[in-house]
Order: sequence, then structure tokens, then C-alpha cells
Amino acid sequence: MTSTPPVVGPQLDPRAATTRSTAARLLDGAGRATVVAYREDAGRPHQVLAHGLTPADVLAVALPTACLAEGEGCHEVRLRIDQHGADPRLRVSTASVHALAHLRLVEDVELGRLAALGLLPTEVGWAAEAGARVALLALDRVLLHDQGGVTPLAFAELVCSDRFPHRSQEWLCHEIAQAVDDPAAVVAQVCAGDRAGVVGQGHPTPASVRPHVGETVLADVDGTGCTWLRIDADRTRTVFVPFDAPVRDLDQLEAAVTGLGQPAV
Repeated sequence: MTSTPPVVGPQLDPRAATTRSTAARLLDGAGRATVVAYREDAGRPHQVLAHGLTPADVLAVALPTACLAEGEGCHEVRLRIDQHGADPRLRVSTASVHALAHLRLVEDVELGRLAALGLLPTEVGWAAEAGARVALLALDRVLLHDQGGVTPLAFAELVCSDRFPHRSQEWLCHEIAQAVDDPAAVVAQVCAGDRAGVVGQGHPTPASVRPHVGETVLADVDGTGCTWLRIDADRTRTVFVPFDAPVRDLDQLEAAVTGLGQPAV
């Protein structure tokens, strides 16, 4: 089941807003990333231990030692960052960022300077202290894949955007969103076209998710709205429900979440 979303507020496309927000947050450290050096070993993905943006808006990653050949200059890689649903009971990918990039391993002297000046993303810095290799990636564009389709986005535009929540606030925001009164009813209103929102096309419900058939499970929350997984016997789809207005902090989020539980008008 799909629906054409009504416009929420003046000239605001709800899907465009959450698409940009999701891509920006994934680049800034949310989700789980992998890289593939496709010209060297196209069949071997390397798990990224941590990733995020430096203060100069450069994407940095921490990699296991010796996963890429030393002294090769820049490696041409495919980057993928997967977003998983907020509910820890389900391992469901709800969106992913894809990009081609040039990856450069950071030598020890440069890494020491970056760490001393506090120029590494926090989790990348922690991984480096534990012995991980750090690399910097240069890229121009990304593709965001979600259940609404595939959207091309400019990297420079995403990293300059105002991101909420920050990586450290993700789980607290999930807890706040869990307080929505009767999310199944809210999602049903969107699916019926009685409330603004975006219904994804969805995919056949996998066997691993069948124990949760009939449930409405939180997938994500950001400054634009909440996304739930509606799990039916034959199909699982995402349903995005926008807030009345964008939120920028936790207090505004609590108020917006309370508002979602009110009857649609």
C-alpha cells in the first residue's frame, strides 16, 4: 500500500526532509559502515569500526589494522552505511547511504597531530587509541536508499546541514519517541490517508520478523518526525509521520512526540 503524502506546512515535502536528515546523520556517525576497495578486491568488504565527520566536515573512518595495503596512496572504495531500526529485537535495515570515494590512510605522525588537536570524531579517536587505522575519505555525492526510493544528494550540502539528533542523542531520542500514545493508531491514520505522512512500498515480511506480525515498531526519530515499521503477515513497510514543525532539541522533541498522540485534524 502506498500513499501520496500531503504537503506539511508551507512548501515542505515530508519525505525530502527526512531523507536529508537520515543521510546527514548516517554520515555523521550513525549506523554501521563498510568499505570495499573495488579495484583491489571487489568481493571483500571491510567492516568500519567507527566513522564520523571531522570539524572540517571530512569523513573519517577507523579500520582494522592491515585491512588495506600500505603505501598504495589513495584507495578507490565503495562506501555503505546502513541504518538499522531502533528496536533492538529486530535487525532490520531501514535505510542506507552509498557512495564512491577516495580513501587515504592517515600516517602515524599526522594521526598524532589530529588526535592532539581534537580533530577526530570521538568514536574514531577511541578506536585509534585501541590500535585501529584511521583513514580520511573524499567524496562528492551520495545515494540514500530507503523504502521511498533512491535519492541522490550532494555531500557538501549534507555536511553543512543542521543535524538533530547528534550521534550521542540517538538512543535518548528513541526513548522519548517510545512514549507516543498508541503509535499503531497514528500509523493507521497515515496509511488510510487521514493524516500527513509517507508510506513506504515495503518488502515481504522475512521469517526473522514474523514473531512480531501485527506490531508497530519504532524505526527512527529525528528532527522532522518519527518512522515506524508496520509489520503485517505479508509485508513490512516503513511509515513516516512528520511533526507539525521541525524540532532542534530534546525539549522540543518531547513536545512534538506528545503532539503525535493527539487526534489528527
